[in-house]
Amino acid sequence: MTIYDEYIDIKNSRIHYLKAKNDNSDGTIILLHGKKYNAYDWVNSGIIDRLNNEGFEVIALELPGYGLSEDLNLEKEDFLHEFVVQLNIEAFHLVGASFSGEISIKFALKYGTMLKTLTIIDSINVDKYGELLKNIRAKTLIVWGKKDDIAPYEFAGILKDNIINSTLFTFDNLGHTCYFDEPEIFSDVLMKFIKTF
Repeated sequence: MTIYDEYIDIKNSRIHYLKAKNDNSDGTIILLHGKKYNAYDWVNSGIIDRLNNEGFEVIALELPGYGLSEDLNLEKEDFLHEFVVQLNIEAFHLVGASFSGEISIKFALKYGTMLKTLTIIDSINVDKYGELLKNIRAKTLIVWGKKDDIAPYEFAGILKDNIINSTLFTFDNLGHTCYFDEPEIFSDVLMKFIKTF
Protein backbone atom coordinates (compact mmCIF):
# COMPACT_ATOMS: atom_id res chain seq x y z
CA MET A 1 0.00 0.00 0.00
CA THR A 2 1.21 3.48 -0.90
CA ILE A 3 0.03 6.48 1.08
CA TYR A 4 0.22 9.76 -0.79
CA ASP A 5 0.80 13.17 0.77
CA GLU A 6 -1.64 15.52 -0.93
CA TYR A 7 -2.50 19.22 -0.71
CA ILE A 8 -5.49 21.22 -1.83
CA ASP A 9 -6.24 24.95 -1.69
CA ILE A 10 -9.50 25.94 -0.05
CA LYS A 11 -10.27 29.66 0.09
CA ASN A 12 -6.56 30.50 -0.19
CA SER A 13 -5.53 28.10 2.59
CA ARG A 14 -3.30 25.10 1.90
CA ILE A 15 -4.88 21.96 3.31
CA HIS A 16 -2.99 18.70 3.83
CA TYR A 17 -4.35 15.17 3.68
CA LEU A 18 -3.12 11.62 3.27
CA LYS A 19 -4.66 9.32 0.71
CA ALA A 20 -4.50 5.55 0.29
CA LYS A 21 -5.87 4.77 -3.15
CA ASN A 22 -7.63 1.62 -4.26
CA ASP A 23 -8.19 0.90 -7.96
CA ASN A 24 -11.16 -1.36 -7.17
CA SER A 25 -12.57 0.85 -4.46
CA ASP A 26 -15.80 0.02 -2.66
CA GLY A 27 -16.06 3.67 -1.68
CA THR A 28 -14.25 6.42 0.19
CA ILE A 29 -13.67 6.63 3.94
CA ILE A 30 -12.68 10.01 5.38
CA LEU A 31 -10.97 9.96 8.78
CA LEU A 32 -10.98 13.07 10.99
CA HIS A 33 -8.45 13.32 13.83
CA GLY A 34 -8.84 14.34 17.46
CA LYS A 35 -7.51 17.64 18.80
CA LYS A 36 -4.13 16.27 19.93
CA TYR A 37 -3.62 14.17 16.81
CA ASN A 38 -3.07 14.50 13.07
CA ALA A 39 -3.44 12.46 9.89
CA TYR A 40 -0.28 10.44 10.50
CA ASP A 41 -1.72 8.90 13.67
CA TRP A 42 -4.21 7.01 11.51
CA VAL A 43 -1.21 5.64 9.60
CA ASN A 44 0.88 4.81 12.67
CA SER A 45 -2.01 2.93 14.26
CA GLY A 46 -2.31 0.73 11.16
CA ILE A 47 -5.97 1.70 10.69
CA ILE A 48 -5.53 3.22 7.22
CA ASP A 49 -3.72 0.10 6.06
CA ARG A 50 -6.45 -2.21 7.34
CA LEU A 51 -9.28 -0.18 5.80
CA ASN A 52 -7.45 0.13 2.48
CA ASN A 53 -6.79 -3.61 2.39
CA GLU A 54 -10.54 -4.17 2.77
CA GLY A 55 -11.09 -2.43 -0.56
CA PHE A 56 -11.64 1.20 0.34
CA GLU A 57 -10.01 4.44 -0.68
CA VAL A 58 -9.03 6.11 2.59
CA ILE A 59 -8.41 9.80 3.23
CA ALA A 60 -6.99 11.09 6.52
CA LEU A 61 -7.73 14.81 6.49
CA GLU A 62 -5.91 17.39 8.59
CA LEU A 63 -8.36 20.06 9.67
CA PRO A 64 -7.50 23.76 9.23
CA GLY A 65 -4.92 24.87 11.77
CA TYR A 66 -3.82 21.33 12.58
CA GLY A 67 -0.86 19.32 11.35
CA LEU A 68 0.34 20.71 8.02
CA SER A 69 -2.96 22.42 7.16
CA GLU A 70 -3.12 26.20 7.25
CA ASP A 71 -5.79 27.91 9.30
CA LEU A 72 -9.05 28.87 7.63
CA ASN A 73 -11.91 31.08 8.78
CA LEU A 74 -14.70 28.65 7.99
CA GLU A 75 -16.86 26.41 10.15
CA LYS A 76 -15.31 22.96 10.19
CA GLU A 77 -18.38 21.20 8.79
CA ASP A 78 -18.53 23.72 5.93
CA PHE A 79 -14.82 23.23 5.32
CA LEU A 80 -15.36 19.46 5.07
CA HIS A 81 -18.16 20.03 2.59
CA GLU A 82 -15.93 22.25 0.47
CA PHE A 83 -13.16 19.63 0.63
CA VAL A 84 -15.31 16.75 -0.65
CA VAL A 85 -16.88 18.93 -3.35
CA GLN A 86 -13.45 19.92 -4.65
CA LEU A 87 -12.37 16.28 -4.70
CA ASN A 88 -15.59 15.32 -6.54
CA ILE A 89 -16.62 12.91 -3.77
CA GLU A 90 -20.39 12.65 -3.99
CA ALA A 91 -20.92 10.24 -1.07
CA PHE A 92 -18.58 8.82 1.54
CA HIS A 93 -18.16 7.14 4.91
CA LEU A 94 -17.23 9.67 7.62
CA VAL A 95 -15.31 8.77 10.79
CA GLY A 96 -14.80 11.43 13.47
CA ALA A 97 -13.15 11.09 16.88
CA SER A 98 -13.32 13.36 19.94
CA PHE A 99 -13.69 17.00 18.79
CA SER A 100 -14.05 15.71 15.23
CA GLY A 101 -16.96 13.65 16.45
CA GLU A 102 -18.79 16.90 17.08
CA ILE A 103 -17.73 18.18 13.65
CA SER A 104 -19.14 14.98 12.17
CA ILE A 105 -22.43 15.48 14.00
CA LYS A 106 -22.67 19.01 12.60
CA PHE A 107 -21.85 17.74 9.11
CA ALA A 108 -24.50 15.03 9.36
CA LEU A 109 -27.10 17.59 10.41
CA LYS A 110 -26.21 19.99 7.58
CA TYR A 111 -25.02 17.75 4.73
CA GLY A 112 -26.33 14.34 5.74
CA THR A 113 -27.38 13.30 2.25
CA MET A 114 -23.69 13.03 1.32
CA LEU A 115 -23.03 10.35 3.93
CA LYS A 116 -23.04 6.64 3.19
CA THR A 117 -22.39 6.01 6.89
CA LEU A 118 -21.34 8.01 9.94
CA THR A 119 -19.03 6.80 12.71
CA ILE A 120 -18.75 8.85 15.91
CA ILE A 121 -15.99 7.96 18.39
CA ASP A 122 -15.97 9.37 21.95
CA SER A 123 -17.32 12.72 20.77
CA ILE A 124 -17.23 15.81 22.95
CA ASN A 125 -20.25 18.10 23.53
CA VAL A 126 -22.88 15.54 22.56
CA ASP A 127 -25.19 16.94 25.23
CA LYS A 128 -25.42 20.23 23.29
CA TYR A 129 -27.45 18.63 20.50
CA GLY A 130 -30.25 16.74 22.25
CA GLU A 131 -33.36 16.51 20.09
CA LEU A 132 -31.45 17.73 17.02
CA LEU A 133 -29.80 14.31 16.84
CA LYS A 134 -33.12 12.85 15.74
CA ASN A 135 -32.60 14.69 12.45
CA ILE A 136 -29.55 12.56 11.61
CA ARG A 137 -30.65 10.00 9.05
CA ALA A 138 -27.29 8.51 8.15
CA LYS A 139 -26.64 4.97 9.33
CA THR A 140 -24.45 5.57 12.36
CA LEU A 141 -21.88 3.58 14.30
CA ILE A 142 -21.15 4.87 17.80
CA VAL A 143 -17.84 3.71 19.32
CA TRP A 144 -16.97 4.51 22.93
CA GLY A 145 -14.50 3.70 25.64
CA LYS A 146 -16.57 3.14 28.76
CA LYS A 147 -13.79 4.59 30.95
CA ASP A 148 -13.58 7.84 28.97
CA ASP A 149 -12.91 10.72 31.37
CA ILE A 150 -13.17 13.41 28.68
CA ALA A 151 -16.40 12.51 26.88
CA PRO A 152 -18.49 10.55 29.41
CA TYR A 153 -20.10 7.26 28.43
CA GLU A 154 -23.55 8.78 28.94
CA PHE A 155 -22.90 10.70 25.70
CA ALA A 156 -22.90 7.37 23.86
CA GLY A 157 -26.35 6.69 25.30
CA ILE A 158 -27.62 10.08 24.17
CA LEU A 159 -26.46 9.35 20.62
CA LYS A 160 -27.89 5.82 20.64
CA ASP A 161 -31.25 6.95 21.99
CA ASN A 162 -31.68 9.79 19.49
CA ILE A 163 -30.07 8.71 16.21
CA ILE A 164 -32.60 6.42 14.59
CA ASN A 165 -30.32 4.16 12.54
CA SER A 166 -27.54 3.75 15.10
CA THR A 167 -25.44 0.92 16.54
CA LEU A 168 -23.28 1.18 19.67
CA PHE A 169 -19.99 -0.65 20.22
CA THR A 170 -18.35 -0.28 23.62
CA PHE A 171 -14.78 -0.91 24.73
CA ASP A 172 -15.49 -1.75 28.37
CA ASN A 173 -11.97 -1.31 29.71
CA LEU A 174 -10.69 1.57 27.57
CA GLY A 175 -10.99 5.35 27.59
CA HIS A 176 -10.99 8.31 25.22
CA THR A 177 -8.52 6.87 22.68
CA CYS A 178 -10.08 3.40 22.51
CA TYR A 179 -9.78 3.27 18.72
CA PHE A 180 -6.02 3.78 18.85
CA ASP A 181 -5.59 1.54 21.90
CA GLU A 182 -7.22 -1.39 20.07
CA PRO A 183 -6.86 -0.48 16.37
CA GLU A 184 -7.38 -4.02 15.08
CA ILE A 185 -10.67 -4.46 16.92
CA PHE A 186 -11.79 -0.96 15.94
CA SER A 187 -10.99 -1.59 12.27
CA ASP A 188 -12.84 -4.90 12.31
CA VAL A 189 -15.92 -3.33 13.93
CA LEU A 190 -15.88 -0.44 11.47
CA MET A 191 -15.51 -2.72 8.43
CA LYS A 192 -18.28 -5.03 9.58
CA PHE A 193 -20.56 -2.03 10.04
CA ILE A 194 -19.73 -0.35 6.71
CA LYS A 195 -20.00 -3.54 4.68
CA THR A 196 -23.50 -4.14 6.02
CA PHE A 197 -24.75 -1.27 3.86
